Amino acid sequence: MKKIILLLSVLVLTLVTPLSSVSQSQDNQSKALLNKLSKTYKTYKSVKAQFSVSIRNKQTSTSVKQSGTLYQKGKKFRVNMSGQEIWCDGKLIWTYLEDANEVQISKFNASEMDINPSEIFTIYEKGFMHKYAGQVTNGNATLDVVELIPIDKNKGYFKVKLGIDKLANKVKEMSVYSKNGLVTTYTITMFEPNVNMNDSYFKFNSKNKPGVIEIDLR
Repeated sequence: MKKIILLLSVLVLTLVTPLSSVSQSQDNQSKALLNKLSKTYKTYKSVKAQFSVSIRNKQTSTSVKQSGTLYQKGKKFRVNMSGQEIWCDGKLIWTYLEDANEVQISKFNASEMDINPSEIFTIYEKGFMHKYAGQVTNGNATLDVVELIPIDKNKGYFKVKLGIDKLANKVKEMSVYSKNGLVTTYTITMFEPNVNMNDSYFKFNSKNKPGVIEIDLR
């Protein structure tokens, strides 16, 4: 459970820096793929995505698997998974643990995260070197793979791999290679853009969790 919470706390997505300003040593094939992706995602006002996540420990050959749903609108996001939920309105973040009926409230600071859920589909737009790394097969889809290497070497990971469905022009997979030996792979199983969501949907409401224990960490 704690592994998944940490994972979600490290998930990212802002539409800020153009790819051309990241580095002059990017290869043309990856740049073309990412520019096309960026142009498409910037037309979406909101996103609903169902995903599966696998956390693999290479050293111990163990793995943890989960699934959930991500809702994203601008810098706001909400993540629902078995046993826990996360809300973020861009200012505060609420992490709810079902087994303890407890919610932790903190100030949201995207700069303190390696990767955050509001940026999972546009993580590549700033702070990375990128290169094309061939193709893989996912079910009936052929994915183009782009490797992202963070410019900031203080990040908790050293590489991210994106699997891009070229035909649909969408990110299908994202694998994060952490320095501690964990490989976390997100697979998008359903993607729906421009879903109507009120801003209140991204705020925790204690009325919906009777008896909830609130832990204010602000």
